[in-house]
Amino acid sequence: MKNVILLGGSGYIGTHLSEEWLRKDPKVQIISVSRNGKPGKLLSSLVNHNRIKWMSVDIFDIDSYISKLPQQADAIVDMVGTATANSKEDFEKLNAEPVKIMVELMSRLNIPKGCYISGRMGMPFKNKPFLESKHRGENIALTSGKNIGIVKPSLVYGDRPDAVVMVPFVQAVGLFNKDLKPIKVNQLAQQIIQICI
Repeated sequence: MKNVILLGGSGYIGTHLSEEWLRKDPKVQIISVSRNGKPGKLLSSLVNHNRIKWMSVDIFDIDSYISKLPQQADAIVDMVGTATANSKEDFEKLNAEPVKIMVELMSRLNIPKGCYISGRMGMPFKNKPFLESKHRGENIALTSGKNIGIVKPSLVYGDRPDAVVMVPFVQAVGLFNKDLKPIKVNQLAQQIIQICI
C-alpha cells in the first residue's frame, strides 16, 4: 500500500484530489490532515471510502500528530492556503508557513516526494499579498533541498458554482496573459498525482 499525506486535504482541491487518486490507484491510501478533519459536505465517492483517513489537527503542532501518521509515506501534498485572508500576516501563515511543515514532515518521516499548490491569481484587492505569500512558499520549497514539485493554477473550477461564473473572465484575461488559464479541478488533480508518482 502507498501512503499519501494531504495537508489541507479536506478542502475543494483536496477532496477532488483524493477522489481522483483513489480512482486511479487501487494501492494508494490517503491520509488527509486538516483543521476540520472529515468535511461535513463530502463527495459521494468518499463518504464511506476505506482507503482515506481524516485527521483533525493543528498542522502547525507537528508533535501532536506525527505519531498518528504512517511511518512510511510515499508523498505529501501541501494544499493549506487561502485567497481571502484579511492581512498580510494571515496570508503568510496560511500560504507560506505550511510549506515549512511539509518540509519538516518530509525530513522526519523520510518522505521522498512533495508537491506545493501555489497560485497565479488572487481575489480582487487581495491579489498582491496572496501572490507574495505564495511566492514565499515556492521559495521555501525550492530552497529546502527536498524533491518538491510546484503547481501554479490560476482559477480552479469544476462543480463549484462560485468558480464557474469566473471562468469567462479568466479566459478573457488569458487572451492577454497566457499564464492565466482556468483549469478543471480534476486536471489539476492529475498534475499533482504526476508530480508525486
